[in-house]
Amino acid sequence: MHCLSSLQQNNASAAKTSKKQEQQLSLRQRMALFQASPSDRQTSSKGSDMCKSKKGGAETNTSISVSLRVQKEVNEYKACSSSTLSNNHLNEAPMFTSCLPPSDPCNSQELISFLLPSYCDSLFKSICSLKEEGLLLDCSLQLLGNTHKAHQLVLAAVSQKAEAWLCSKNMVVNLDNLGGSACHITYAGLKAVLNFAYCGEVNMIYPEARNLEEILMACRCLEVDRLAEVCKAEDPSSGRVEREHCLQVIRTLWKRHVGCDVIMEVESGERFPAHRVILAAGGDYFRALFCSGLRESKEEVVCMQGIASWVLESMLEFIYSGQLKLGWQNIWDLTEAFLQFQLQGAQTLCSQFLHDHMNDASCLDTLFLAETYGLEHLGRAAEEYALSHFQQVSERENFKDLTCTLLERLLGKDELRADSEVVVFRALMSWVEENKAYNLPNLPELLQRVRFPLMSPTELEEVEGCRLLSRNAEGREALQIVRKLLKGNQGAIGCKPRNPNQVLVLVGGDSVDDNFERREPNRSLWFAQRFLRGEGLIRTIEWEPLVQLPDPPRLRHCVCVLNNFLYILGGRKYYGKLDILKSVVRFSPAHCKWECLPDMASPRDYFAAVCWRGKVFVLGGNLDDTTYLDSVEYYTPEDNTWRSAHPLDTPISGHAAAILDGEIFLSGGCDSHQHCLPSLWHYDPVYGCSNRAPMESGAGRAGHVMLAVGNQLVVAGGLQPLQVGFGDQLQCEAYDVLHNCWMPLPPLPRPHLSPAATSLDGMLYVLGGYSSDSGYDTPWVYRYDPRDKFWDKLGTMPHAYADLAACMLQLPISLRG
Repeated sequence: MHCLSSLQQNNASAAKTSKKQEQQLSLRQRMALFQASPSDRQTSSKGSDMCKSKKGGAETNTSISVSLRVQKEVNEYKACSSSTLSNNHLNEAPMFTSCLPPSDPCNSQELISFLLPSYCDSLFKSICSLKEEGLLLDCSLQLLGNTHKAHQLVLAAVSQKAEAWLCSKNMVVNLDNLGGSACHITYAGLKAVLNFAYCGEVNMIYPEARNLEEILMACRCLEVDRLAEVCKAEDPSSGRVEREHCLQVIRTLWKRHVGCDVIMEVESGERFPAHRVILAAGGDYFRALFCSGLRESKEEVVCMQGIASWVLESMLEFIYSGQLKLGWQNIWDLTEAFLQFQLQGAQTLCSQFLHDHMNDASCLDTLFLAETYGLEHLGRAAEEYALSHFQQVSERENFKDLTCTLLERLLGKDELRADSEVVVFRALMSWVEENKAYNLPNLPELLQRVRFPLMSPTELEEVEGCRLLSRNAEGREALQIVRKLLKGNQGAIGCKPRNPNQVLVLVGGDSVDDNFERREPNRSLWFAQRFLRGEGLIRTIEWEPLVQLPDPPRLRHCVCVLNNFLYILGGRKYYGKLDILKSVVRFSPAHCKWECLPDMASPRDYFAAVCWRGKVFVLGGNLDDTTYLDSVEYYTPEDNTWRSAHPLDTPISGHAAAILDGEIFLSGGCDSHQHCLPSLWHYDPVYGCSNRAPMESGAGRAGHVMLAVGNQLVVAGGLQPLQVGFGDQLQCEAYDVLHNCWMPLPPLPRPHLSPAATSLDGMLYVLGGYSSDSGYDTPWVYRYDPRDKFWDKLGTMPHAYADLAACMLQLPISLRG
């Protein structure tokens, strides 16, 4: 491909904190606290050490003592009640309001304000449910011989007259002569006012001016100024806006203690006035408490046993606003309280906080909490975090408080990530040593979850010398396995690799020789042993040689990984037009063995390859430096055969391909006229190509990479057409399949033309290549994290390779050294 290969020139380049641990209640103590009877719970909860009562200033116990009678009523209401508050925001995500989360929330003492956007609508829907069921109606409106029941507080939120009745505790009101002879209320007018108070809307059509006059007359008599404004406005506000305004008025009345008909009292004696109707609408527990005929439903003062004043105050703040202030100093106690009192909306905010701020210190506590209360989504997230950060999490003090069942489950997961399996063994031994009398009997079963064949001989010797194993019968079986492995009997002991324990592998490419005289194709495969962080912004990668490619060397080739077999396809062995290859080789990491496969039908370089449905596809490419290909071939491992698929719409070279949601996509490249294309195609092996929205950064892109990252396709690097010739393309963008559109991403810090790329754990790695503007090779490795929206420079490659390929591969410990 002329527009890429003619730009390559000689070059030589080179380049080269722990979090403060928060004091937390041990997991074993917390589990015991969760499962204890109310009378057994102590004041050792996590938040009670840091959160004081805001009124009394004394430390208080925040564990909840739930009345069995109330709990029974809650269950009955959940089965048959029409209350909809809880279900409406079970999956609701919080929205930051007053401030952004701190960069290190684990150490921050700042409380952050969170808002549940759907709360107001859900609350009023629940209030309407109470009205329809005739519950807690405390106001009788008499009109034309009929009585209309309502909640006086709800009316007071829109009517100044009703607020006066609320202050004077006037529960029965005659509306017939409310406004005198000059002002009278009709049934239609009252209905409109009630509908506005409960729904924030006027669901009436005005075919005649008289209907509107009746509503405005009722507004004047009852002093419902906002409804009058809505009726007269050309563009009236929405019902949601009006409901939010009503909730603000109700909150103001609550702050002024206007109309409060119940007092919630904690054990320390502090009292919090409130409105029964709002509490009952806010959650199933209070609905059962006030609407079921229990003793508490008639009492003016309700005692809340075992709850701290600041927790109750936070609970009331949420019920009257849908907002919570959360931070690490209060999240655990509030979460437990909201779970006990079944305030699903507040629990949604707490769960979202724990999910979004998951870290090494909190993930295990979060997992215990989720396991105890059956929070499946939060539990999965906490478990995934603990597995993907196992090495760091296992070094935390609270790791030693894991239950045997939970530890066994974590150790058995394929997704567990650690630098080496010996880290898993060390973590297990540390857990056993913490409470040897209790944990030692569980050791044999737990040792079965440690994958000893993945360890190096040095690590196996460490296991063999472990005193805990050699001195106890519980470890003898494991020692026998270890000794067999040390004698070289790996084949007799099966072991499945852990999925995340893959390494970054570089394959082939070319670079300038040591004398800076010419370019040389490369036969080396390198893998990244570890990524190192130095002082400041210094990053380095520790590279190790893996194996050598069988002759010939390769550049401008493609690689695919299928069932942990590495396929190396096509490319070229040197720089002449007859040096383009159609040969294919396959490498087995488990056996460290190369295998030659049948040739492709056509030689190819600057092409694209993907693994799709158990087959290896090669698409397009350069045939002989003058002819581009539109042909597509696929290899089936079962019968060791290449076959043809539907061709592309046009011959292209220098394009990229990726799999997203089980579908093949191709982007950019150059056509036979050397035009750089902005196109994106969806490709089907039977039906061919269909066009999608073209890329937007520049007039086209070629020599780039494209990978699926999350639920998007990310393109990076390459070149773009200029008014004269071509230039480096630093801009990156992402394609949204659902909306068929492209979004800009942060640009690459340096040019990467014809680089290698691969992905792992939702992050994109871009390696090497060169600059079309300067002709210099790029030795750098960059990683893009879509969560931080940032390109991180990880270090350099062993050499400044261009026209190379890369992949993620699981290597046995014998190859990793």
